[in-house]
Amino acid sequence: MSSPTRSSTDEKRSKRKQLHVLEDLEALQHIDQASTISELDSGLRIVRVSRRVLSFVLSFIRYPSPGSLRLRPTSWLDGVRGVAALAVYLFHAMGCWASLVPAWRADDAQTSILQLPLVRTIFVGGGGAVSVFFVLSGYVLTQRCLRLIRAGSGTAVYPAVASSAFRRGFRLYLPPILLTFCEMLMTRLGFPPPLNFSFVAEPTFHGQFWDWLVETNRLVNPLYNFRRAIHGFVTHPKYDAVIWTIPVEFYGSMVCYSLLFALARVSSNGPRMGFVALFCVLSMAFGYWNIFCFTAGMLVADINLGQEEDSTVIRTGPPRPKRTLLWTSGFAISFYLAGFPTLVYKEGRTKPMPGFETLRALIPAGLDMEDPARFWWSVAGAVLLLSVSQLPRFRAVFDTYLCQYLAKISFSLYLVHEFCIVLFGLRLQGLLLRVAGVESQNKGLGYWVICLVWFALFTVPVFALAAQVDRWVNVPSVKFAKWLEERCLGMYRKLQ
Repeated sequence: MSSPTRSSTDEKRSKRKQLHVLEDLEALQHIDQASTISELDSGLRIVRVSRRVLSFVLSFIRYPSPGSLRLRPTSWLDGVRGVAALAVYLFHAMGCWASLVPAWRADDAQTSILQLPLVRTIFVGGGGAVSVFFVLSGYVLTQRCLRLIRAGSGTAVYPAVASSAFRRGFRLYLPPILLTFCEMLMTRLGFPPPLNFSFVAEPTFHGQFWDWLVETNRLVNPLYNFRRAIHGFVTHPKYDAVIWTIPVEFYGSMVCYSLLFALARVSSNGPRMGFVALFCVLSMAFGYWNIFCFTAGMLVADINLGQEEDSTVIRTGPPRPKRTLLWTSGFAISFYLAGFPTLVYKEGRTKPMPGFETLRALIPAGLDMEDPARFWWSVAGAVLLLSVSQLPRFRAVFDTYLCQYLAKISFSLYLVHEFCIVLFGLRLQGLLLRVAGVESQNKGLGYWVICLVWFALFTVPVFALAAQVDRWVNVPSVKFAKWLEERCLGMYRKLQ
């Protein structure tokens, strides 16, 4: 039998153990709370950093901000330009993954469903998109002055045209000059210029810089480029092949300005529009497809202004079925024509061309063009813009935020997308194929899944860069041209 003293001693020991256990539990709770607080703090830091990074990324991608894009009656024209720029982007980006330029079934290797008529317009409609650009330019450059002529204010056309002509060169040439300068710098790091497969770098930076100056002179100097550019011939600049359209655009603009000068006092609408239509047809007959596009845009603008005066285009209420069917058919036909395969290669003129052989036979013989396919591409551009102008519901599509966003960055996207393909697009493609273990020769399902992933990863930084180029290059170029014009006018007035 145990003694009372021993029993009390055991009880004290038991209580001490319990106290130690409680103290240990409390300590563990404090540790858990401290670690939980520490984890929460680090988690909050990660969230804050992620938000800042996301905000920084969105500041690049979401330019311009949604509230800054305000619609005007002619905003749909900008939307068409944005979609055309997207078509050029898809055309060149798809070239990294498949050769879709030849017609479907042109030979045994051309079996992709992406080459089928209508479908191919989405992926290889770059030639048609360029024609749309030129038709749009003819429309936009002349609409204001044509409105003045119709209002009987022909004398106001001269200063308006002079102002536009003065600023046009700066607007078109300054961004490409800066772009090619950056591309010249990248050649010193081993990056070849876009679509220049025979490029050989100069041995020194000074030599490379001088070579760039020579190429820039050839890009902007009429003594070098006028004869080919006015005819719509393609001359690929050394440091960026895509900007061959810039001199063509510039001289086409000058033709529009010249016509406005000549017709400023022709207030009678019929003779003026008839003259422009005749000039347009003759341009195509002599192979000047680019001048055809510009003057066709001018003619469409005059037609639309006449419809506004007569209120013949219904802007509200239900559309008339026959009219809608007619112009919807016109849009569908022009979309089909925009996918016409190129004929710049001799084999394209002789090999089978299912879905397009009749159209190939209908191209007028003897056209002085490097690529006779531009006949149908130019017709497609003119008919497409005229059709959209007659369809309020179609115009509403091009007024949406997505199309207006594409419009805002369209010129920058056109300029930088091939440069981006060289900088990181091809490397990203190779990385994805290696990670997935897919061979580039195997065009199976896995290959096209990787293609979709590539487009998702590649498009975001390209669009972000295009937005910043618009913000820091295009917009300042426009402001600089306006500032320089004002300074020159100020100096002229002081001399009077």
